[in-house]
Order: sequence, then C-alpha cells, then structure tokens
Amino acid sequence: MEHPMVKCSVANCQHWEDGNVCVADSIMIEITAHAHQKVGNHRDEASDSSETCCQTFEERPH
Repeated sequence: MEHPMVKCSVANCQHWEDGNVCVADSIMIEITAHAHQKVGNHRDEASDSSETCCQTFEERPH
C-alpha cells in the first residue's frame, strides 16, 4: 500500500523536509486533550478537527 503524502508545518521536527513534507515511517494523531501524554493503547473520540491535533480529521460515520 502506498503511503499518502503527509504535510507538516513544524520545520524543527527531524521528520520534516522541504515543502512541508513529513517523511516519518508512521504518524501518531492524538486528540488535543491528550497531546502531552505518552503514547498509550487507548481510543478516543472527537466530534470535529478542533478537538484533535490533526487538521484533516473527518468524523467516520457509525
């Protein structure tokens, strides 16, 4: 499976490349309320992108 292009504006990240492209092997998206916690094995729900650290978030239909 081909990976989608991931855009990032955090130029001081080691995975950032010219053109605002993220070249990390994997991406971790978290809701804003848990953004400063260590990565864990949990699931959260957000109602819209303003509750996430992901600007491309779209709620999945149930």
